[in-house]
Amino acid sequence: MKKVTVSLSPGFKYQQTISNGTHAAIADVDTASGGGGAALDPKELALGALGACVAMTIIMVAGRKNWDLQRVNVTVTQTDEPDPNNAGKRRLVVTEELEVKGNLTQQELDEIQATAAKCPVHKLMSEPKRMTATVKHVTV
Repeated sequence: MKKVTVSLSPGFKYQQTISNGTHAAIADVDTASGGGGAALDPKELALGALGACVAMTIIMVAGRKNWDLQRVNVTVTQTDEPDPNNAGKRRLVVTEELEVKGNLTQQELDEIQATAAKCPVHKLMSEPKRMTATVKHVTV
């Protein structure tokens, strides 16, 4: 089980501290939206998590298969497009661009591309899921 706690950073309007109990990161919104612009916004954090997971998964697979992967950079972009199944609506498009360096065969490059979709965050974002939210009212 993975678990993080998110709470307002003291003295800030929107900035949040994200913690797993051992490590922490911050999220904020830009100044135009009323935030301090001191950190990545939540969507950027999600895209960054996807890119980091893709890169780490590729590095792990390349190591197990003894590929000469010297570097991998991942750029993740969010845009939108008309939804072909729902006239007048738009859907999100998330694009991963992988840049790899090394003495790699075409077969290895094809496997790298296939591996990108196997990272746990890609699965978290793309596979069917059930999401719930509960509210606890604290009076103190």
